[in-house]
Amino acid sequence: MGTSVEIDPAFGDRLLRQDASVRPWLDTLPQRVAESCRAWRLRPDGEARFGGTSLVIPVRTAGDAEAALKLVSPLADAGYESRALAAFAGHGVVGLLRADEDAGALLLERLAPPALAAHGSSPLEAARVAGSVADRLAVVPAPPEAPRLRDLAEDWLEQLHGQHAEATAVGSAVPEEVFARAARAVESLATDDSSMLTHGDLSLENILRRRDGSWCAIDPVLLRGPVEYEAHTVVRSMLARLLAVPAPLAALRDMHQEFCRAARADAATAWELSLARFVASAYWESQHGGEVADVGRLWRTVTLLTPERW
Repeated sequence: MGTSVEIDPAFGDRLLRQDASVRPWLDTLPQRVAESCRAWRLRPDGEARFGGTSLVIPVRTAGDAEAALKLVSPLADAGYESRALAAFAGHGVVGLLRADEDAGALLLERLAPPALAAHGSSPLEAARVAGSVADRLAVVPAPPEAPRLRDLAEDWLEQLHGQHAEATAVGSAVPEEVFARAARAVESLATDDSSMLTHGDLSLENILRRRDGSWCAIDPVLLRGPVEYEAHTVVRSMLARLLAVPAPLAALRDMHQEFCRAARADAATAWELSLARFVASAYWESQHGGEVADVGRLWRTVTLLTPERW
């Protein structure tokens, strides 16, 4: 079998909208696939899949074992991802078999699609799975070089203040008491003393099954921080579905609680961090041309969470 790969035009268009400088990488992507396959003695074994910033091709090794070749675009950092995967060493995340950081190539354990987001699970079932994955990740000690979430909190807080000022200038800001509450949640991270890793972007799109049927995460960020930080991303993954039910606030709370129970996370802390992240997300999407329906869902969620405390 050859090593040619057909590039989905939608994948290329999406990357180019983010940064036009990615064009040379896109133009040479088939060549890059061929070079990695030659170097690692791989042969394609299925249809390519396209993620947010990367191409993933099912392959077989020289020993006929299943694997997945991932080519990471310049919009991400293959070295950073490989170091995160190496730190987790397969514990709750996809296994890393080989890496060529200069080529932006990773050889990974092959997982079985679809992702949890498309699995057909109910919000509570999805929250339980995500929580159990988060719990497994949270027992991995962070290596010394792992950035600490608390060290990033100052920049996050500064960005949040800037977003709020911009929204205030055009009359679209959250009430001051809501902003103050979100800011306090971010400030609370400054005292976080977590010594364990967390995923950093645990959306349901980033959770897939292993061949043995167990679930694990892909695309981890090398980050030391509390598991409570992940609740927002898990819940946001099903936001459209949660907001479509007759009692959306109850649905949001139930999914949040189920995640926290499975992850052994403090629900009150996770709730406040979720509110802060929803405010920040609503501001970001509104101020950067986000998809209209997504922006509407974010603002509705902020409205629902505003009077609520855990």
